[in-house]
Amino acid sequence: MDGEHSQEYGMELDIQVLLVDLLRSAWKFLWVEVILVLLCAGVMCFKTHQSYFPQYRAEASFTVYVTNPLQSGIQSYNSATAEQMAKTFPYILTSGALSDLVREELGVAAIPAISASTVENTNIFTLSVTASDPQFAYDVLKTVITHYPEVAEYVVGPTQMSLLDESGVPTQPINQPDYLHTALRGAVVGTVVWLAIVFLIAVSRSTVHNEKQLKQMMNLPCLGLLPKAKGYGKGRKAQYPVMIHDDELLGFAESVRLLRLRVEKELKKREKKVLLVSSAIPGEGKTTVAANLAIALARSGKKTLLLDCDLRNPSVGKVFGQRTAEGLAEYLQGKASEKEIFQRPIEEIQLVVVYGGKSTGEAAELLSRQEAMEFVDTAKEEFDYIIIDTPPCSMMADAMEAAVMADCALLTIRQDYAPKDRILEGAQNLAESGLDVIGCALNGVEKHVMSGSYGYRSYGYHDQGAYKSYGDVLAKKK
Repeated sequence: MDGEHSQEYGMELDIQVLLVDLLRSAWKFLWVEVILVLLCAGVMCFKTHQSYFPQYRAEASFTVYVTNPLQSGIQSYNSATAEQMAKTFPYILTSGALSDLVREELGVAAIPAISASTVENTNIFTLSVTASDPQFAYDVLKTVITHYPEVAEYVVGPTQMSLLDESGVPTQPINQPDYLHTALRGAVVGTVVWLAIVFLIAVSRSTVHNEKQLKQMMNLPCLGLLPKAKGYGKGRKAQYPVMIHDDELLGFAESVRLLRLRVEKELKKREKKVLLVSSAIPGEGKTTVAANLAIALARSGKKTLLLDCDLRNPSVGKVFGQRTAEGLAEYLQGKASEKEIFQRPIEEIQLVVVYGGKSTGEAAELLSRQEAMEFVDTAKEEFDYIIIDTPPCSMMADAMEAAVMADCALLTIRQDYAPKDRILEGAQNLAESGLDVIGCALNGVEKHVMSGSYGYRSYGYHDQGAYKSYGDVLAKKK
């Protein structure tokens, strides 16, 4: 959540929410890490391969003795001489005396890097030549061994160098590329980039995570928290968790019953019976909430009508496994009678369902007809409650047409799904249509939220006049 949204909604960054968002984003974008790790590792290995030039080193070790008979037997003199030779070697090279002799003998314009060193507290002296050509490195080494004593004599005096060991023509480069180490460094870089992306996504998500944030953002009561639940059956049918039988989806059913109690209380307090159920954007579960709420009302003994007014994308029929039944669209077009569109998907309860019918692009026009209003007015006389499922209220004009038929509205909000500005836009549209928005239902809630700090004990409904309709809030802002 960025600073602008935090200031606008008066909310502070919740560390617990941020951690949950980080974990969720990390899991969701785990495939991005795999791609970044492979990409960075591959790029770094490729660059290493492209920039790699093998270097070979030819070496020879000597023992150094002072040729002066009075000093040659004294180890300290020999060690000091070897050390002195190593110290003066760079100056001998840069003076040009030795390098000129080597270039002249080999017939080259330049010689590679040559270095000298001694083993501490010994008279062992080592010469090494490093070049990209192993044979050239060895040729330079032999030439330096030949001419170095006569040049060094002017600096350290007469010496004798006895060869101990030489490498010969080197066969292996001294700078073999470590592709494994390079790949690991690339993997680390890719992981760091991925973590940065995940963090930015997590902190920039402007969605509703829990009831506390919902109350801070909107001055509306949260009438229920509905946990995530798997639908009945297999495949596509499993996307709609619905209480077809009374003993199904026990935890989910308990939440729906609690929602039913609070919704019924609000409707009785207002002496209303037609409730519109909508959401800000598609995918928030408004149809699932509407269907289960209607079932719960019917199971409590109330004669209930569930009306699908989402004529562009009728979904109520899918909830009950009816995909081709005639519905409201056909009734408003004069192609079906009221008797033909009334369905009883659950025989043992007083629930009547009117499906949307075949999808139509004339949804707004059909819902604005006088026949639609007359249909609902007639149904009011027969049913205790009417639940209307509508299209998303922040996107389609159809929801506003359906709002004319309703008395109150319930806004369905899916946890961590819709952007906050779209939720506010949807609530504003409902309020501006003249509907009394009685509250919200937070849908698809994760278990850690249901049982954690925002669990059942903390989202109890408070009938103390603390909540007002969203329309009152808008009026104050204006």
